[in-house]
Amino acid sequence: MNRENFPKAKWIPIFIIAVLLMLVYFAIGHLPEITSAIGEFFRVISPLLYGILFAYFIYNPHRAVEKLYSMIRWKFISKRARGFSTITIFLLLLLLVILILSFVLPALFISVIDLANSIPGYIMDALNYFDNLPDDSVLAGFNIADIIRDSSGDIINLLINPAGIEQAARGIVSFAGEIFRVIMGLVISLYILLDRERIGVFFKRLNRAVFKTDAKRSRSVKYLKQINSVLFTFIASKGLDSIINFIVATAVCLIFGVPFALLLGLVMGLFNFIPYIGSIISALLIGVIALIATDFSTALPVMICLLVFNQLDANFIEPRIMKSSFKISPILVIIAVVIGGAYFGIVGMFLGVPIAVTIKQILLEYISSSEQHKEDA
Repeated sequence: MNRENFPKAKWIPIFIIAVLLMLVYFAIGHLPEITSAIGEFFRVISPLLYGILFAYFIYNPHRAVEKLYSMIRWKFISKRARGFSTITIFLLLLLLVILILSFVLPALFISVIDLANSIPGYIMDALNYFDNLPDDSVLAGFNIADIIRDSSGDIINLLINPAGIEQAARGIVSFAGEIFRVIMGLVISLYILLDRERIGVFFKRLNRAVFKTDAKRSRSVKYLKQINSVLFTFIASKGLDSIINFIVATAVCLIFGVPFALLLGLVMGLFNFIPYIGSIISALLIGVIALIATDFSTALPVMICLLVFNQLDANFIEPRIMKSSFKISPILVIIAVVIGGAYFGIVGMFLGVPIAVTIKQILLEYISSSEQHKEDA
């Protein structure tokens, strides 16, 4: 065949599609290895990611403190406002970390240890209750006692055998490593804030290099501002609302004498990051633990108080904190939680929703811009 007559325009796209299909087939066949490699990569660069995240949220307080220092008449301080602002923010955050490590974490560890030590006793109480059920009881036909016996052995072995102890030790070491990465991220965030002008200039130059027309550049900036608005509003508002949930749940457990109050309050606060279903799941979980640890007369009012608070929070408190509604579809929430949890564990469950909201917002902005462009044309 003559090279001049070779139909390049026809075969090159077919070749590219074939290569892409092979890559997709390879990725599907090695999905566990790929996800593991991605997880390891993110673990290695996690200090940098923490640094970017901290700088993102510290930016406004850092800027406000810098403005205060710049208003001081002493030129030695006003000319070095950014440096003094960085030192001030660093000391405040360091104080916060010290307080958490000194008071909050020890209390949580004590609660976790107490809960682990209490589990065998709770299992025996549950077995005695279900073994002594009357024959005409509705629950007697479900063989709940046998189910508890089958599953409790694994739980107890995990708590007392060497393998379980070794696994717990590895978890503690992993947690300590994560604390170290968080502290490194804090240091990195301060350097990012110090050089934020240079970083901003770099991204402006990158925007001009990637997008050749002013329309595309302005559209990319618009998308970035939209992402910033969605992420900051969602995470900051949810963070504040989760603190409120943590305080209320802890207070309710303390009032009714439920043990592990601080730990259960933390569960309530963390699960609040999952819209719709997170607060309900945490309230039911706390109610079950209260039932096991105390009695029905204590667990019932605890669960009722938490569910009532969840409704007040969803309809009055959280909308006023956010000041805007993202109109997140429950289907989108479930998909984001399932996919994030399946591939990235608990962290994926919490981060899946804001990431899904961001992708949704980008797609809506792209569709709106395309429709507007067609109307103008």
